Amino acid sequence: MMARAARAAATWCRHLLAGAGAVGLLLWSAAAAAQSINVTPSTIPVPVQGVPYSVTFVGSNGVAPYQFLVSTGMLPAGLSLSAGGALTGTPTTAAAYSFTITVSDFLGRELDLTGTGAVTSALVITPPPGLVVNTPYSGQIQVAGGTGPYTFVINSGALPPGMSLSASGMLTGTPTTLGNYILVIRVTDANGLSSVITLNISVAATATIPVNDPWMLALAALGLGWLGRRQLRQRY
Repeated sequence: MMARAARAAATWCRHLLAGAGAVGLLLWSAAAAAQSINVTPSTIPVPVQGVPYSVTFVGSNGVAPYQFLVSTGMLPAGLSLSAGGALTGTPTTAAAYSFTITVSDFLGRELDLTGTGAVTSALVITPPPGLVVNTPYSGQIQVAGGTGPYTFVINSGALPPGMSLSASGMLTGTPTTLGNYILVIRVTDANGLSSVITLNISVAATATIPVNDPWMLALAALGLGWLGRRQLRQRY
């Protein structure tokens, strides 16, 4: 009789524990489903045309594994997204884009990351014209690509003696020494897009005129005409 009662009590305890476990699992599942998953980074960095791009998104506050897919729109040309959250490639076109990356965890909870904007073109500068020794010069270094205003910083090398470069890209001064000067500058636009550019500045004894300059062509024509008339006079 006592043995039968003990077995009944053991069976009741097992059922109680099993029921408690099932209830606990249900409560845990409900609590987990009510939570919101997170993704780092939470924004999509702007890609730059021709510059290798790599961002790895990491899910948290959920139940792994996490799955990543492009649910709407299209990635910029040259980029691809892996199921594990790696957005990589090299953008090939400077153009507008709009897409949504949907992240889901093991329980099916989802989070959307929206990417809108435009692939920016790399920053390119137009070097200043050749400088003339002991001749004052003042000019703005022109930048193509990105969004102004721009910030200029000299990383290495040196300007010609007597010259200075402002943070906004104004090259001013009076060069005092002949030669060719090579320096590396970093140009950063208003959105943080940055390019490292090698700048060559030459200082000559006199100003040079490009051979394809209209004034140079006109002077050459006048010179040829004068020589032709002189030769005719000498013959007659």
